[in-house]
Amino acid sequence: MRIAVVGAGSIGQMHAAHLMTTEGVTHVELVGRDAARVAEHAEAVTERVGQEAAGVHLSITTRLDDALEAADGVVITTPGSAHPAMVAHAVRMGLPVFVEKPLALTAREYGDLLEGIEAAGADQKVMVGFHRRHSREFQTLKGLLDAGRAGSLRAVFSFDHDKSAADPEALGGSGGIFADMMAHDFDLVPWLVGEQASTVYAVGSVAAHESYREHDQLDTASAHLTFASGLSATISVMRGHAEGQDVRTVVHGTERTYSVGGADGVAISRIDGEGGIHVPESTFEDYQDRFASAFVREMQDFVAMIDGQGTNASTPSSGVPGVELLDAAQRSLASGRPEAVRPLRELRGD
Repeated sequence: MRIAVVGAGSIGQMHAAHLMTTEGVTHVELVGRDAARVAEHAEAVTERVGQEAAGVHLSITTRLDDALEAADGVVITTPGSAHPAMVAHAVRMGLPVFVEKPLALTAREYGDLLEGIEAAGADQKVMVGFHRRHSREFQTLKGLLDAGRAGSLRAVFSFDHDKSAADPEALGGSGGIFADMMAHDFDLVPWLVGEQASTVYAVGSVAAHESYREHDQLDTASAHLTFASGLSATISVMRGHAEGQDVRTVVHGTERTYSVGGADGVAISRIDGEGGIHVPESTFEDYQDRFASAFVREMQDFVAMIDGQGTNASTPSSGVPGVELLDAAQRSLASGRPEAVRPLRELRGD
């Protein structure tokens, strides 16, 4: 199986390395505009996989259409603003697609692209990069909630705090902290609880890195979601979390409370009952470190999907609730008050 990886930055390198150690893959081709940069990325991939990828060929090219013509599937890791055109092009060519989130930066663009994907019968052939859906810990949590083991759900708390503070100048095409970071939580929460929120109240600030203000970016944000069932969810995201990478989710039900991410590498200094302070001995360095096994499984699941041996855990249609939440959060940030979650068809003006 031959896979093209388009946009080989840091995450493209990671996906390429994982593909090269995935059973069934024989050839990975990195695709970019600048031949010298793509060659550097290829060197980084080769160094990362070492001897584990014996027998898998790695090549580079600047010729996108030639790469897609030869590929059995494509992994898209370009900036988010380029995703709709790239995905539409690959779908027209009949290729299975893995695309990093966001699938699109606006609800209207998402809806238009989804309409085209569904018209082509390709919803099951496009996998959107929400890696937590491929994580054993979150899959187990979802299974417990689906089975009613927590009882009636009362509250969800989701923390998504990056250790590193991204270069604010490089965030220009990201859609901001809500689209770039909280989008993972907007996807996660309705997927976990099986219900869409009715309102969102979102706030954000520059609390730690003044350089963000100059680029109209936020480094700290939170959102409160309410649901018709009485459930509420609170989401917190930060860029530049001093203690380390911190991604945790807690779900409280009437029968049980479950926690994900609270066992290993917890980036919190703990104060005990006697007032003693316990600094964490080790924490995760970044999101790739925190979700190392999930990212491996993500590419394995994509290859299985291409081969007809697996199902797509994150189709474009299944991501609609997250898009609706993102739109409500952005409206709430602008208005300073809670905003109703509106259906995608209404956001598109249908």
